[in-house]
Amino acid sequence: MNTFTGFYRIIRPGNVLVCALSVFSGGLIGGKPLQLLNEAVLSLLQGGGIPFWFLRVIFAAFSASLILAAGNVYNDVRDIKADWVNTPNRPIPSGLTPRAATIFAAALAFSGVLLSLPLGLNGIAVAIAAAVLLILYDLRLKGVPLLGNALVAILGGIAFLYGGIAGNAIAQALIPAVFAALFHLGREIIKDAADLRGDREAGIRTFATERGAGFSAAIAAGVFFLLAIFAAFPAACGRFGMGYLLIIAIGVWPVLAYTTASSLIHPTEMNLRRVAFYLKLDMPVGVLAVLAGFQGW
Repeated sequence: MNTFTGFYRIIRPGNVLVCALSVFSGGLIGGKPLQLLNEAVLSLLQGGGIPFWFLRVIFAAFSASLILAAGNVYNDVRDIKADWVNTPNRPIPSGLTPRAATIFAAALAFSGVLLSLPLGLNGIAVAIAAAVLLILYDLRLKGVPLLGNALVAILGGIAFLYGGIAGNAIAQALIPAVFAALFHLGREIIKDAADLRGDREAGIRTFATERGAGFSAAIAAGVFFLLAIFAAFPAACGRFGMGYLLIIAIGVWPVLAYTTASSLIHPTEMNLRRVAFYLKLDMPVGVLAVLAGFQGW
């Protein structure tokens, strides 16, 4: 594997793209997303330039993506032993040197924090805190059962709040932030269960290594059940309309039900990896539902 390909794969581009989408969406929910987006595009086309709030949202999306990419890279540096067993096709086991990966992670983190400058003190503080927490997770908290999962989940929710800071929509961003945090918590527990074999051999403590894959799947099922209930609240309270509820009913609840049942019935390494992949594919559907809700659909 050449260095460029290794750098591209090690950042986990799919996860980075979902992060950018979450932050960007969080910046559009201060009003009706389509109207705000249309106003920004019209301003640009009519020679008025890009509105500053929209530029802040773009900077936030790139900033968060780079910081997450840095965390992903450094996570692989710390997980070399486990990856030799769990995922030997990952970039470092396939030839990318840990030193090159570490330098790359530092450059990504620095760039991500630098891009937070237009967001003001609140945005800069969140960017620095996220970078520090990701490092702390890789160094210490990943080996603390459930606490490490909770930290990743919180960072997943913060993505929407970071976008809300950029788009002056912090209060509105609380709703998708809670949804994202629960979703990430359940998925992280599933991912740890899928990595059980390699983590045990590498001496990494996770909830799965302590209690087993089956019990981890049961805990994740409980988290997803809470998420399914909470997802109905905005529609039940009249905050979101039928469009939101329809997307949830067709594109989110069935996926949560299927992946939960599958992981409980077959908590094997291969199946849990498949479940985690299906959940990742469903993330943009949840974002679409939130945007539809704030649009008033």
